[in-house]
Amino acid sequence: MKEKNLQLHKEYIHYKNLKTYIPINFCKIQENDTWVEAILYKADDESLYVRSKAEFIKKFSLKN
Repeated sequence: MKEKNLQLHKEYIHYKNLKTYIPINFCKIQENDTWVEAILYKADDESLYVRSKAEFIKKFSLKN
């Protein structure tokens, strides 16, 4: 994903498995005892996932 501003409720594709995921909200998680910005997102089967915003930006691209 080239842009740094994530768009909630839009479809994103994971670079490796090519599955579609939808960011549903922003949150925070701890990485190495430091709170960092994170993204809560869901899969097609409604499973919920979370990862840091930086990692999400690195591994997902906005679906056209």
